[in-house]
Amino acid sequence: MKRVLVTETMHACAFDILGARDDIELIDLKGDISPETLIENMPGVHAIAVRSAHLTADVLSHANDLEIVSRHGVGCDLIDVDYLSGRGIPVAIASGANSRSVAEHTLSLMLATARELPAQDAMAKKGNWKNRNDFRLRDLMGATVLIVGFGRIGRLVAPLCKAFGMDVIAADIAPDHELAEDMGIKLITDFRDALPDADFVTLHVPLDKETRHLVSENEFAAMKDGVILVNCARGGIVDDDAMIAALDSGKVFAAGIDVLDREPPEPDHPILKRDDVIVTPHNGAASVSSSIAMARMAAENILDCFDGRLKDDMVFNLSSLGSR
Repeated sequence: MKRVLVTETMHACAFDILGARDDIELIDLKGDISPETLIENMPGVHAIAVRSAHLTADVLSHANDLEIVSRHGVGCDLIDVDYLSGRGIPVAIASGANSRSVAEHTLSLMLATARELPAQDAMAKKGNWKNRNDFRLRDLMGATVLIVGFGRIGRLVAPLCKAFGMDVIAADIAPDHELAEDMGIKLITDFRDALPDADFVTLHVPLDKETRHLVSENEFAAMKDGVILVNCARGGIVDDDAMIAALDSGKVFAAGIDVLDREPPEPDHPILKRDDVIVTPHNGAASVSSSIAMARMAAENILDCFDGRLKDDMVFNLSSLGSR
């Protein structure tokens, strides 16, 4: 009998998939993801299906029978992947399940910031129509967008931007020039080279030691005056203090943010008090279709691991595991 720990609520399809097997015992924490509860439930667990629980080495060290950690999503910054790799344990992700949803959320934030939609909504609902021409509304057509990270999501954002008539520049440390040429976009390796030309900058890189505060004082200083920043990746990629200073100076016209360094943020977080920042609660991947897909893939990756057929493209730490 294999014991599977589900840390948080997922779509019912995940429980249906796992529950259909008579060799699976489900343990549902129902969102109680305190370190104490996690540690208490680790002994004897063979798999963990996780959304946002913080799986530290200390917590995971109590799971002596662990064979796989399966993410309901793709980001693994709350999981001690190095520790698991050292034990030879795969960290599976729902590869591609939420990419379209995040790409569309990115365009939503670009449009909402460029058109100042929250402020327009508030004004109209107050009946203050006489000042409707006071806004500094932007068009996407003809603007230049810099996509930082040309992976699963960045490659979906690019054609959406082109559909609006934008000039697209993408940056990636492992560039696929053939794909970029087919898409009709410019591809570079260092995003900083394009910062002076970009009207919009949108971030689509993972959070790790190399990308923490990837966008900070020097990067903001290099940007065009009045740039719009969108972050649907991870909060720690942007230096919040530097972004606030750039907003105050007018260097950044507005920001659309789905992620913060600490979530949820403190009630007095300065970003929450700004009219020039639109914040969504890290739910860019939470469309109904992507939620179902992520839950299904999280469950299927666990069963595939148990059955010896886990796909390499679903393994986040594949390069650290060697031959499987």
